Amino acid sequence: MRFRRPCYMALLFAIVAASPLLHAQTPQGPPPPPKPSATANLPFDPHDLNGNWIGDNQDSAHGRRNWGSYDQRIPEPPLTDWAKQHLLMKSISHDPIYGKPLPFRPEHYRIAPCPYNQDPCYSTDPNGVPANVPDGEYPGKDCEPMAAPAMYDYPSLGLLTFFESPERIVQLNNYHREWRIFWMNREHPKEMDPTFEGDSTAKWEGNTLVVDTVGFNGRTQITQNLGQWKSDAFHLVERYTRVDHDHLVLDMTYSDPKAWGDASWPGFVRYYHQVSPEKLHDNTYQYDQYTEWICSPEDNKNFDQRVTDRYQKK
Repeated sequence: MRFRRPCYMALLFAIVAASPLLHAQTPQGPPPPPKPSATANLPFDPHDLNGNWIGDNQDSAHGRRNWGSYDQRIPEPPLTDWAKQHLLMKSISHDPIYGKPLPFRPEHYRIAPCPYNQDPCYSTDPNGVPANVPDGEYPGKDCEPMAAPAMYDYPSLGLLTFFESPERIVQLNNYHREWRIFWMNREHPKEMDPTFEGDSTAKWEGNTLVVDTVGFNGRTQITQNLGQWKSDAFHLVERYTRVDHDHLVLDMTYSDPKAWGDASWPGFVRYYHQVSPEKLHDNTYQYDQYTEWICSPEDNKNFDQRVTDRYQKK
């Protein structure tokens, strides 16, 4: 949890302010892949995801931040009546993907950059959940698991490591110390106990690893930018494609019959680059190394109180 709290502050006060065209509601498809690096043309096996990956930083040339869900350009499907009664939160601490602008933000700011200062963009999300509330909900609050897909909200804050074998792929997310197992070429069990991470099966479709996850327990957020919980019917499909020697693209689609009926929600994309072993011990790469992510509920509570007190005084 060492960087969890600075991340929380940054999202409240700075990061929400620096993205172009983040809230356009017309489906435009995912941003283009990252530019090739100097070693991108080296030979590689597209089915080999082994090793360490870290999220790319903001790429202004492509107009993306690769942080939270601020690059999402496809609006959320309408919520069912059941979801409005059972899944909505009291408030969220981050800026929603889109929603109701704050009174001092003209309507045209819905499709223009947020001002590059400490002002948030929206007061509520489309379902009326208050946003940018300092003590609102956010993934991993009070040391709860983040779980997928919220764990990908912070791709540059910790290594994503893969270990492959013929029967399974183990994925370690150093940030928040969570791990998942992708069982290769098998069906989901007919009976399963709901868990935070769910049950994941995987297969290769050409050069793309497709991971299908169900069996969530409904106790975690989907992303920091939505004011609703998953239901226990949430269904996540991830598509990992190693586009060259150095870069990995993750494309996610969400489904939740209890929340959105038959509609699915695509367009959630993350970009990663490979971390060479020597950089794991290079202090100039702050997040390109394994770190001790220890989450102490008492420390979290005290920090939250200090942050909230300072914010309210201002």
